[in-house]
Amino acid sequence: MKLFFLIQASLLLLSGQCFSQTDSFDVFTYRSPEFFTKSELPSRVQFTMSNVDGNFCTITLYKSQHTKEDAMKNVTSQWNEQVVKRLTKANKKPGKIMTGQLLDGWASTLAIGNFYHNKKKCVVMLNSFGKNQTSACVTFVFTDPLFKGAIENFSKNLHLKNQ
Repeated sequence: MKLFFLIQASLLLLSGQCFSQTDSFDVFTYRSPEFFTKSELPSRVQFTMSNVDGNFCTITLYKSQHTKEDAMKNVTSQWNEQVVKRLTKANKKPGKIMTGQLLDGWASTLAIGNFYHNKKKCVVMLNSFGKNQTSACVTFVFTDPLFKGAIENFSKNLHLKNQ
């Protein structure tokens, strides 16, 4: 059983280095993570991977919307809509918010909090982007630190279009 998990962990770490071609959705360009299942709706693109032990990782890109003037109001609104309403026992407010970063000319705010899955405390991150009265966000939801590498690699290959 330990060998199975070791092989699975190795494959996950390698998946971060082996991405497919560049795709786009709304204001985002990205490389789809290997071994993740992709699903699309007009309002979002989602990548999901789950393990036999019940652990999972979900990366979701949400379609951009007209922005509010205040970045913190955008983050709060997005957190309520994409985290609190969608995840069981999610923190009503993020535990930590980091601002001041830029990605491709877009202001970036990262909100980090927790939710519970099978009585286990898990992590959710919401990265909110704003530019020219447009906002968009990405959520990273994972139940095991094993997925951290895949999330970091996806983030490194995520870009926003100039508007």
